[in-house]
Amino acid sequence: MKRRAFCTAAAACLAAGALGTLPAAAEGAGVGRRVPEGMYPLTFRSDRSMEDVVHEFYYSDALFDHSALEYDHALATATLGLVTAAGNTVQSDRRWWETGDAGRQDNIADAFRQLGFEDCVYPGYGQDLNTMETQVGCALGRKVLWQKGKPVTIVAMMLRGVGYGMEWVSNLEVGGGTEHAGFVGAVPFALEALKDYLQRAGNKNRLGTIKLWLGGYSRGAVVANLLAGKIRRELPGILQENTFVYTFASPVALTASDCPEMQAEYDNNHSAEGALKDSWDASNIFNLISSGDVVSRVLPEQWGYHRNGNDRFLPATLRAEELAELDERGRNFGTTALVFSDLATSEDTDALLEAALKFFGTKQEYHQNYEAAFKDMMRCFCTRTREEILEGKVMDEEEVVNWLRSMDSMKKFTWGRVLGCVLAASAMSRAIQKRLGEDLPIHARQIILPMLAVGLCYNIETDALKMMVYYLASLVSVRGQLDNVLRVVYCHFPENYIALMEYYDPADHGMEPYTRS
Repeated sequence: MKRRAFCTAAAACLAAGALGTLPAAAEGAGVGRRVPEGMYPLTFRSDRSMEDVVHEFYYSDALFDHSALEYDHALATATLGLVTAAGNTVQSDRRWWETGDAGRQDNIADAFRQLGFEDCVYPGYGQDLNTMETQVGCALGRKVLWQKGKPVTIVAMMLRGVGYGMEWVSNLEVGGGTEHAGFVGAVPFALEALKDYLQRAGNKNRLGTIKLWLGGYSRGAVVANLLAGKIRRELPGILQENTFVYTFASPVALTASDCPEMQAEYDNNHSAEGALKDSWDASNIFNLISSGDVVSRVLPEQWGYHRNGNDRFLPATLRAEELAELDERGRNFGTTALVFSDLATSEDTDALLEAALKFFGTKQEYHQNYEAAFKDMMRCFCTRTREEILEGKVMDEEEVVNWLRSMDSMKKFTWGRVLGCVLAASAMSRAIQKRLGEDLPIHARQIILPMLAVGLCYNIETDALKMMVYYLASLVSVRGQLDNVLRVVYCHFPENYIALMEYYDPADHGMEPYTRS
């Protein structure tokens, strides 16, 4: 074999070997393009302002020149820009019930375009938002950077964590085992989406060295965290030092005994004896968490639940100067400012979590006593009809009865039971609507009656039920008296994470939730 032919064959073998089982592809034109380092205006969904908000994030192709085992704050912040852009657009809500291309991926598609990523696909984004699936929206794109005559392919995979409709129901599906069923159950969908993408990409181009950029926010974050463990085992050709994983606001899903195939540097913050370490050990998985965010601390550490990799807690603060400067930043996110002076501290979140644990009991008690009810209530919360969105129509009592009776999970209740609960809920709903004030948004008005009725069907204690529905309507309408619950919940907004990531130096990150005072 001539030397030129030998080199060509060797390069093809190396390209295939980078992914183990993926086929070699002929050398050809690259995909994507280099972009100059600098600030890029990326758009993200703000559920606080109910609009798509533009914010500038720094990006450079050089962010991938080092090992993924090294924390890179600039890369972390760039990832935050993409994972927030991966949320469904506010504009696409007007096509909530449609399947196919409804514009849900427009923000992340624009972000990929600006940063030079091409060959983009969006598994899961075509699902209508009234259908419950245990999956996660996946946004994938790639670019090839030739270095010393060899291709280096950066594959970006961002998992959707904002504005995803009925998919939200599986967040409440903890299941009867010890692992969180709703989160664990979404990992196979994401893994197959990645495998299919790499297979197809390898058929088109030489991939060379693959550098995977994986990120997620909220639900997308926990799935990304678990997916990182699966990738290490199922795609060994993508080296750990080339797998850059950054998650934000990630819940937890596993105890030490769960799903070993999804674990990688599990609970890297603690020693084997359970003591908090003085410094982080090596990992390519970094979880950025607001100290005031309760979502990231459920399921609780007290029950033995942790994440893969290194948790880095962004501080809450009581310092007047810092609060003033953060408040100023909060005014730059859409028409409804996020007021950092009103947000929860770590201690506030501790207190709320403690109260919740007392109410729900153990994970198994939650599963047995509340899970089915909360899932059906959340179905009511996440369902939106053409008539509601386009005509402003709110269902009357008869329509609510018929709708609830059409849900398979509600058919265990008799027609008389559902009717009686709807009538009782109608009386209860008036006090909630009055408390929230006049001119409530249509969706807030739409959800109150059916959610109350479902809770009554399941015999949820009346005061607790009214409180839960009030808070969910408060979130939809961005109203309600600011109390400790809303102060904690508002910490989960992307605006909070963006401001904290930009304001605090990584030296201010902690290994456990804390408040600067």
